[in-house]
Amino acid sequence: MKRLTAVFLCLALLFSCAFAGEAAETVDYTTGTPWLCIDLEGVVTADTPVNAKDNYALWANKDKILAMEIPTGYPEMGAIMGLVLKQAEDVKNMFLGDAPEGHDALLAYNLFQLMMDWDSRNALGIQPLKEETDAVEAIGSIDALTAYYLETPAEEQAASLWKFGIQVDLTDSSRYILAIDSRNLLLGDSAEYTKLTGYGEIKKKAYTDLARKMLIKLGYTEVEAEKKIENCLAFEGMFASSVYTAEEKGRADYNARTNNIYTREQLLEAQGNLPILQVLEKWGYPEADRYQVVNPVFLARMSELYTEENLPLIKDFLIVRDAVSSADILDRECYEWNCEAVNAVSGASGILDDETAFSSAVAEKLKWPVGQLYTETYLKKEDKERITGVVEEILEAYHGILEEADFLSDKTREKAIEKLESIRLRVLWPENWERYSCEGLEIASPAEGGTLWKANRAITRWSSAKSLKSYSEPIDPEEWDEPPQTVNCFYDPQDNSICIMGAFAQGSFYRSDMRDEELYATLGMVIGHEISHAFDREGAQFDKDGNMVNWWTEEDYAAFLEKNAKLEAYYNAMHPWQGQDFKGAIMTGEACADMAGLKVALRIAKGKENFDYDLFFRSYAGIWATKETLQRAYSRINDNHPMPYLRINATLQQFDEFLNFYDIREGDAMYLAPEDRVSIW
Repeated sequence: MKRLTAVFLCLALLFSCAFAGEAAETVDYTTGTPWLCIDLEGVVTADTPVNAKDNYALWANKDKILAMEIPTGYPEMGAIMGLVLKQAEDVKNMFLGDAPEGHDALLAYNLFQLMMDWDSRNALGIQPLKEETDAVEAIGSIDALTAYYLETPAEEQAASLWKFGIQVDLTDSSRYILAIDSRNLLLGDSAEYTKLTGYGEIKKKAYTDLARKMLIKLGYTEVEAEKKIENCLAFEGMFASSVYTAEEKGRADYNARTNNIYTREQLLEAQGNLPILQVLEKWGYPEADRYQVVNPVFLARMSELYTEENLPLIKDFLIVRDAVSSADILDRECYEWNCEAVNAVSGASGILDDETAFSSAVAEKLKWPVGQLYTETYLKKEDKERITGVVEEILEAYHGILEEADFLSDKTREKAIEKLESIRLRVLWPENWERYSCEGLEIASPAEGGTLWKANRAITRWSSAKSLKSYSEPIDPEEWDEPPQTVNCFYDPQDNSICIMGAFAQGSFYRSDMRDEELYATLGMVIGHEISHAFDREGAQFDKDGNMVNWWTEEDYAAFLEKNAKLEAYYNAMHPWQGQDFKGAIMTGEACADMAGLKVALRIAKGKENFDYDLFFRSYAGIWATKETLQRAYSRINDNHPMPYLRINATLQQFDEFLNFYDIREGDAMYLAPEDRVSIW
């Protein structure tokens, strides 16, 4: 996409601000404190002055930002988006040749062909969805609604009123537990139903516009469509206050708040009018002595709402949500309407070409068949060996971080080191593919009479059966959660593992010929970041085996929480632009990991002769250089990751190595006095 000019950006900002109910001219996006929010498209211009001592992120990345163009169909550009684009191109190329051999690979290939089969998709049109919504329209009583949930196969049901699924037991990582949770909302964050934000208004308009078009296509009049949307939002408003907000989900106490263990008798009483246990048993789940109720307040509220009086609202809610969620798998018109809604929410422009969009969709829906193909096609054994060596080096260096933490007693330090030495390493791809087999799943090709709608139902049916089977079996501690084509790295506190994914260890983050300064500032820092999550505010709640048990002394944990509170206050004092707050409480985990990850990289740097600190710090800054739409910037407010420019400046100013190298002193905006620094480790 052509880069927006400053004039065009102003028009986009006026439009977005109008949603917020503010006078657009009162919003100045160049008023960030303590630094300019350079991520937002149009804020950095050729005339923007730079000074490393006042805004290192801008000084290091100005030319990169000015040269960036946000690609068609995406809301941002940067080093990580570069990985996303490369992965999308790589995955697409796997599907453009002849059909592959092997059952699982052929599943992915057939699904891609079904997505590309516009003749069949257009011929079916809205009819598959209409059959589902007609079934909901035919429900005449609450008893009939209960019968619908009990008798209709999961893959044929419209949107549910609640969610359930298996997840690792928080206090026993060797087994699964059935968890009952609140369902998601059309506007995402439940806080939007109390006070609609500017970004919430954008999402509301986008999704109601999509719903209106879909409902009219289903045969409803415009008046009927508007009423159904009104009823859907009204019903969501009736239970939204009982759903955790995005901020609450990001807080450190979320795991503890959601670990509400009920016996079967307690759940039977708590579900009230809802047929939750009946549905579980109808679908084959055995009676259990333990269930996790993620949100008891929601369960009580939804039980209150499950009445004859509310049935019209419930039905319209189910129909609207089903219509919105199905748009992308129907005909071309519905698909393009869905793209328009997604773009309105993200600020992206244009539609991805079908091959790229659909190959990426297949990589999400059938992630393990695609993962094996991706590994065999693109990943190299020598890279896996080298990166594994880097991970082991950083793990060894991390001992020093824990040993030098002056707020830890010997007892807690011993437990921390024991946890560090128990971390499982998952680098690039798993060695054993058998555990990821899609045996039992069948997807007919277009030539065999298959359709995309049928394929999606088959995947849902197979996934439900797989979950049921897994529930009764011990957890395999060696099983990976995500496949190699995932553009991400992460730490899993429930099995104490770090995962460095194949599609991430590329581009700006890893090359086989990287100098040490680049390697440790990029992938090395990321590895240290993921290790640090074992000791952030969430990871600290889990022991070396992935169980949520306390391994801290009371005094040490109090000191740890005090450090987290200081880090939270540090981010609360920052603003991307005047009038827009950050939520420091949800950012401390990722910020802690950034700072500790860079600290361990700098620790290794001390042992390297003639280490080029300028190249190191520029390389670190470079991986966070970003240009993004206003909507994308809005979405980061509820993201637990600090905005990219803060991941540079706020992290770097914690370290004497950085301040001394660039001669940053008191009075410079990049300076932070030792007593004000907030690095936890």
